[in-house]
Amino acid sequence: MEVQDILLQRRSVYPRQFSGQSIPKEALLKAFESANWAPTHKRTQPWRFIVYSGDPMNKLVDQWIMMAKRNTEAKGEAWTDVNAAKFDLMRKSSHILVLACHYSGLVPEVEETCATAAAVQNFWLSLQDQGYHGYWSTGNGIFGEEMHDWFGLAENEKALGYFLAGVAEGVIPPSVRKPVDGLIRWME
Repeated sequence: MEVQDILLQRRSVYPRQFSGQSIPKEALLKAFESANWAPTHKRTQPWRFIVYSGDPMNKLVDQWIMMAKRNTEAKGEAWTDVNAAKFDLMRKSSHILVLACHYSGLVPEVEETCATAAAVQNFWLSLQDQGYHGYWSTGNGIFGEEMHDWFGLAENEKALGYFLAGVAEGVIPPSVRKPVDGLIRWME
């Protein structure tokens, strides 16, 4: 497939659309190799991935549910069976990755955050090219100190979200985008 085709066909595929099948480790490693070639100022390679599957993934989902329930109730909203069922669907993922950034202090933090986002995009596009899918979620509670410690992140590291990877079930409908002409200002 051509690079442009892969870019234009990338989709967020949600856990409810996953079959529950596993992505082979070789496919993930290939995607991580692609991630590792993202642009990075001073080659700091700030991206970090914590990969959960099987029982550890289920424990992560349990923790995520607990945090989401607590955060929902703290806002004065009721935690319902619908909320719980939505989160429980995450167990259909093959793997859940914690996406983290390691801040080196060598370059501005924004540059390392952007480099990590580029690495995630490379990972995602490589997975898609191999026939697998995913969804990037910032998740309820992932940015707090409790989850930072739960993930075992260093003081100079920060979680940027979750990536739920899976095998799609059925046909994934095409997406739509605004035309680019409304998003560009030419200064000629």
